[in-house]
Amino acid sequence: MAPNFDEEDNNDSNYPVVEDTAFTKDEIEAIKAYKDNLNKKLNKNSSVLKGLETSFWGVTSYSIARFLILTSGTQGIGLAIAACFLINQITNRDLLDVSIERKEGQLEINGMGKLIKFAFSTLVSAFIIWSALGNFLNVAENSKRTYDQLQNTVEEFNKLPDNQQNTILIIGGLIGLAGIYVIIDTMKKR
Repeated sequence: MAPNFDEEDNNDSNYPVVEDTAFTKDEIEAIKAYKDNLNKKLNKNSSVLKGLETSFWGVTSYSIARFLILTSGTQGIGLAIAACFLINQITNRDLLDVSIERKEGQLEINGMGKLIKFAFSTLVSAFIIWSALGNFLNVAENSKRTYDQLQNTVEEFNKLPDNQQNTILIIGGLIGLAGIYVIIDTMKKR
């Protein structure tokens, strides 16, 4: 006599098709409800953590941008924008949702739009950082050069004899007063 096999037995022949009877149906439903409740709490907590992380990166982005603009003026705007783009890349992490699968010998990419967005914004960020760093370093070099020129001028002025220093100070003071008089005179004529 040949044994009778059901369809389930053919599909899962190595595993028994017997329900676990250690718990009653009410207990199984209570366990499922408990698991669902825990999953809801975990999802809520993870969304709160995601919100906190996003706000942290937002505050960091604002602080860095403000610092760069305050310390370097308009030359720091490009660098501040680049820093914000870079922090946005860190925060969004859309690239993690992209999956690459091999089907029938061909690669299939799910989430190609996210991949293109990530690549494009990374290129834009890199370009802005490159140009902004060049401008920032140029401003720093010009500032250093100006400071050195002022320092040399002060040292040369201090090497002059006292009577020449006094003459230069008097002439500079008269020129400054004349400039102030011209400014006040033009303001009165308006």
